[in-house]
Amino acid sequence: MTSPTVLLFTSDLTFDQMVSEALLKTGAVLLTARNVAQALQLVSKRGRELNLALMDFEEGCRGMTLLSAIHTCYEQLPILVTTSEDADHATAVAYANGARRCLTKPSHVSTLTAAIADLNIVSYQPVAA
Repeated sequence: MTSPTVLLFTSDLTFDQMVSEALLKTGAVLLTARNVAQALQLVSKRGRELNLALMDFEEGCRGMTLLSAIHTCYEQLPILVTTSEDADHATAVAYANGARRCLTKPSHVSTLTAAIADLNIVSYQPVAA
């Protein structure tokens, strides 16, 4: 079995570290994008390899646009979105645009690890090229 490939979209270095810790036991390959352009480039080059996308909505509407674009291209790809505590509207829009799970920040690594495990990325198989 190959290691899962995960796209992480965030500019938050603390969240980046937490994701790395949460994915440690999965052996995942983490592809990190700090802005929308980097994320779109990774998705266009390696989208068929992805097993999971983790998106931090601290980026506002650009994050929403990216979520919609990824979901449009890869409808079956599990997407987990993080939002701020007071972002009920962002959570609703994220679910409407393809997110399978939403978590509020700040969050604990154990909560993130459990959410990733619930998405069962190890058994998710990307679409063959």
